[in-house]
Amino acid sequence: MELWQTGDMNAFETMFRQYEKLVFKNAYLITGRKEEAEDVLQQVFISVWKSRNTFDSNKGKITTWLHRITVNECMKKRHLVEPMAELLQNMRLMETPDEPGEALMRKEQYEKVMGAVNQLDSKHRSILVLRYFNELSYEDIAKTAGIPLGTVKSRINQGLKLLRGHLGVQPETVRGECE
Repeated sequence: MELWQTGDMNAFETMFRQYEKLVFKNAYLITGRKEEAEDVLQQVFISVWKSRNTFDSNKGKITTWLHRITVNECMKKRHLVEPMAELLQNMRLMETPDEPGEALMRKEQYEKVMGAVNQLDSKHRSILVLRYFNELSYEDIAKTAGIPLGTVKSRINQGLKLLRGHLGVQPETVRGECE
């Protein structure tokens, strides 16, 4: 980290290789488009290089800093809620079940959920991506998004309610973690 901050290009390349998948995954989940995610990845690491002197490991983790830069870059994109067909085809988030019928059922459920996520506005979508795809704590989400902890909890609850509505799930059937 210290070498990267002094401008060492080899250290920067090592850091890039270490975190490129994390940044790309988040950008892909938030934008829903491979091309947009690739653009965000490039812009994030341009920003990381230019602002390397502003990172302070005493104030937070590098991953939190990268999440924040990624979310900010994604928010600049116009097509935040494009269809996620490419994402659904390429991501391997599901385990391979033993029975073919189970695989089809999981794929259909996953596509339905991701379709509902696709319908969310960017502020709810980005918070839910950070929470459920990156398993960040509320505190880390607050730091990453630059919003108060209460707003994080509120957006998670609102986002889950919106998802339930898009999925046709009754509120008493599934409860959010902040309720």
